Amino acid sequence: MTATASRQPSVAAGAARRRMVNAWPVWLLTLATFAIYTLFALERHRQFNTAGYDLGIFDQAVRRYAHFQAPIVPLKGMSYNIWGDHFHPIIATAAPLYWIWGHPETLLILQAALIASSVPVIYRFARRRTTSRASLVICFAYASSWAFQTLVDFQVHEVAWGVPILALAIDALDRADDKQLLIFAGLLLLVREDMGILVVLLGMLRLFNRRRRWIGLILVAAGVIGYELATAVILPHFSPDQHFAYWQYGPTLGPNLGSALGHVVLHPLDTARLFFSPMIKTQTLLLFLVPVLFLALRSRYSLLALPLLAQRFFEPAVRDNLWYPSFHYNALPWVIFVLAMIDGAARLGVWSRPRLKLAVLTAIVIMPIALIVVNPPFSGRQVAALHAMLTGKVFGTTAHMQAQQAVVDRVPRNVCIEADDRLAGHLTDRDYVTLFGMQHDAADFVAIDLTQKDVGNFGAKPAAALASAEAAGYREIFSQDQVILLQSPNYHGSSSRCGPLGAGPA
Repeated sequence: MTATASRQPSVAAGAARRRMVNAWPVWLLTLATFAIYTLFALERHRQFNTAGYDLGIFDQAVRRYAHFQAPIVPLKGMSYNIWGDHFHPIIATAAPLYWIWGHPETLLILQAALIASSVPVIYRFARRRTTSRASLVICFAYASSWAFQTLVDFQVHEVAWGVPILALAIDALDRADDKQLLIFAGLLLLVREDMGILVVLLGMLRLFNRRRRWIGLILVAAGVIGYELATAVILPHFSPDQHFAYWQYGPTLGPNLGSALGHVVLHPLDTARLFFSPMIKTQTLLLFLVPVLFLALRSRYSLLALPLLAQRFFEPAVRDNLWYPSFHYNALPWVIFVLAMIDGAARLGVWSRPRLKLAVLTAIVIMPIALIVVNPPFSGRQVAALHAMLTGKVFGTTAHMQAQQAVVDRVPRNVCIEADDRLAGHLTDRDYVTLFGMQHDAADFVAIDLTQKDVGNFGAKPAAALASAEAAGYREIFSQDQVILLQSPNYHGSSSRCGPLGAGPA
């Protein structure tokens, strides 16, 4: 009897593996997801729609990791350690890829792979509740979502690593696999400093399982310790001003996490007002819930999205860009809401009623397609990046793109350069690159794009940057379509100090 019992888990695991191997359509969908997002990202980079902020920043950090050096990022500051900005050591896992092909495009390809790698996890989660065909439809709706399109459209971000890790953590929680839950929750703490709060909630959900509740307590403790260690010790230590830079809630919630939690408990009506207004916050929330037909709200897993949404919606108006359905902020909540939708629908008996199941599957697959085809603006911002592929816009080349490439081609290797933000991401694998004004007239070259609103240095205007460079003695050596390359009168050739791993101007 004991031998039979001991064989049961291995038999079940073997059956699960066989189901995944036989599910070739989901592997085909995974490959298609990777290929499409890779193509989009590489074409967008070719069109100079990536930038130093953030592709160049991540390239400089990972390049240093690949050479076993501290992640100094000149685009953030001449000797700026990226651990003073965000705590995301998980990005160091990209370093081995730089030993093979050390270019910014490597990160774009890796991000597409990270998104695609979560698709089989969603399939496995769904397959425990419904049929293989239904699971495949869910995976298509998941992979083609506007949330992933905004992530890819934003170049590269550390939250991409969190996509498969978070999916695996919730899947492990759902399967009551404590070993994997602890592993993936631990990895989440390496994705970003605020993931500690998410780990706390994973622990609280684990407490609902009466068996070995100490696992839940470990997760809660690990989340609290991880968050406090990152925000109160590590980030202030490496930050130039010895402060955690991204706690922006003082005007509304207080100076720290404890005061914020107190405000939420003591002032629930004000908290609700902050969460839902102005209307753009509600629109963004609906953009998550409508594609999953609000079914996610029936699942306890939807609670995991609360801290991710709250940290955006509680931001003050000066950072209102976080309220919009834009950039990279949507990927992790989307993972949660899709898994919660699958679970919520099962709890409501949707998957066991053929007609209702067909109606739900039809609705969830039509919505992402409609967003891609129509590409509607939400408060002036469009969210369907794949629309650019459908219309061919992402494959075009303009005269200005040719000018940008021409300037990049004329920059020598191993030189110190202050570059426009749109050019920086094309130079970080060859040169020591900062934004304008950061090298204090010691740069060998200055590249300025007069058509941009600013040079990327938080408001510096291109015309003013050009005038300043010329006043410092820089002379124009190339110009095309208002993209200008200037050379320092003190330039005497390439230098190892000005390579991508150099220390910058002497």
